[in-house]
Amino acid sequence: MEKPREWLREKSIAKKVLRDANVIFEVVDARVPNETRNKVVEDLAKQMGKNLVVVMNKVDLVPKEFAQKAKKEIEKEYPVILFSAHKNYGRRELQQLIKKLSQKGKIMKIGVLGYPNVGKSSLINTLKKKKVATTSPKPGMTRGEMLVKLADNVFLIDTPGIITLEFQDDLAIKGSWIPEKLEQPVEVALKLLDKIIKHRPEAIKEAYKVEPSEDPLETLKKIGERLNYRISGGEIDLDRTAKKVLWDWIKGNIKAYWL
Repeated sequence: MEKPREWLREKSIAKKVLRDANVIFEVVDARVPNETRNKVVEDLAKQMGKNLVVVMNKVDLVPKEFAQKAKKEIEKEYPVILFSAHKNYGRRELQQLIKKLSQKGKIMKIGVLGYPNVGKSSLINTLKKKKVATTSPKPGMTRGEMLVKLADNVFLIDTPGIITLEFQDDLAIKGSWIPEKLEQPVEVALKLLDKIIKHRPEAIKEAYKVEPSEDPLETLKKIGERLNYRISGGEIDLDRTAKKVLWDWIKGNIKAYWL
């Protein structure tokens, strides 16, 4: 499979950030922490001898025990900070880390990397205490690169979400791909529902008031019926239902999570 130009551009952005930064904040989604870890970024950081800290964002969307379990597992490799931009949780811990970095006396640059929509901009806004970066539930909103001052000698490098070479389907399940851009939204929604049914089926009942079936397609049909999404002739509009499920996942309306 040929590497698209877009991917090579993003990999070069990641490399530039890694070269410029002294410390990397890798932002991951607390609901699917391992799936949103970026192995390319982690491997490059290792090769370049950079310190990497995993910032597990959206911890307000998962139970505390799950967040702690994920933290413990990832901490076998990297330090982890539990964070919620939405609930302003974990800010003190991040500020303490920044204070520590500022005491080193030299200019310190923190590179913020991660998939689109994991909450990099929200993290920066929280640290700055004011809106300095664009935030939106639409994946890939950051354009270009920004340097954000946190202390006299500590700066954050903000970048577009880095996507490594992966299929659209996998990116959509990470919440990093806009459902409208998918060629096969139904197939992707079925993959996502399959994972949710395996790991936390009650999330479907909570979100849509329907009893999930073991079969993802049956479940998707039930959701479409419940939402009354129909095409002419009265059949369920699976395409519209699939996009709705994927958007609900991106927005955190489906309370499922797994390692």
